[in-house]
Amino acid sequence: MTNEKQQNRKTFIDCYRIGRSLEYMDRYDQEQAWKKLNSAIQRKRLHRRISYMSSVAAMVAIAFTSFYLWRGEDQAPAEKLADAQETVGQSGRPGVILSLSDGRRIDLSAREGKIGAGEEVVNHPENKQLFYAADQGGEKISRMNRLDIPQGAEYHLVLSDGTRVWMNARSRLVYPVAFGDTREVELEGEAYFEVTRDENRPFIVHAGQVAVKVLGTEFNVNTCRKQKVQTVLVKGSVQVENGGKREVVLRPGELAETVGTQIRVTQVNVRKYTAWREGVFYFEEAELEEIMTELADWYCVQAVFTDQTVRTRKFSGVLERSETIENVLKKIERTTSVHFTIQQGIIQVK
Repeated sequence: MTNEKQQNRKTFIDCYRIGRSLEYMDRYDQEQAWKKLNSAIQRKRLHRRISYMSSVAAMVAIAFTSFYLWRGEDQAPAEKLADAQETVGQSGRPGVILSLSDGRRIDLSAREGKIGAGEEVVNHPENKQLFYAADQGGEKISRMNRLDIPQGAEYHLVLSDGTRVWMNARSRLVYPVAFGDTREVELEGEAYFEVTRDENRPFIVHAGQVAVKVLGTEFNVNTCRKQKVQTVLVKGSVQVENGGKREVVLRPGELAETVGTQIRVTQVNVRKYTAWREGVFYFEEAELEEIMTELADWYCVQAVFTDQTVRTRKFSGVLERSETIENVLKKIERTTSVHFTIQQGIIQVK
């Protein structure tokens, strides 16, 4: 990749990150948001090719799953990731949106077949799959796309290098139409990656201040967990970096939790973190508040705890994502002392 192309790519990522910070200022403390923005500006000076920001014009949204539950032994809600997608699909719910480098926003639920001027993208809405043509090189490296997944949806993406990405609800991925000398994407939310091996071109997933670097492997990344970035390795090997301050190498079955400048590595049951890709929720000693957050993301509802004492009660079990929210709540009630009422999309937990 030429120095000019590398600079173009770095400029795009910087502009995207700064734009996202501005986009979220209404939802976060303004002073804190400006500190993050100023920090980003000082890290990368954007006076070179700042006009390139126009290619970033459009982008938003996100992933989750179902249940058979039993009770285990007996707080703050999970941080929301990206704004719910404003574009509404044919079902009346927010649609999966592909944002092209020319600013067009395409509702994939209503678009079958080839997409884009060069027709390098093919969409199959019935199978929830989006395919990119094999790398051809050339100037396409400078063109970036973004895929936004709303509540209650998920999508399967095949990138131009053959890497497969399963995106969960309430997630967003920014990536090039074709890769150059490096393979880099930016994730917000949760996704499972099956990376095509290429020893000459590492695959890097940027998730906030965390960078996950691999050659070829399978792993899950989640940025939804209360200011944490979770990386779980299924196969192969990955290197997790935290803003250049620390790095660790994971082995299969290990979880890296990154909070601030700290990275904690533990051995875990991988299925707990990847079961959503199988169409189920898998809870293992999970607090009720965490369970309700995941159900809310998938079923497009809101959970309100009228009895605060039940928030931290722990449960274990498996729920089918294909079941209705009413059936799921009934199963939880049959095995616990917790009760639910649901009206106009609001679940009261007591």
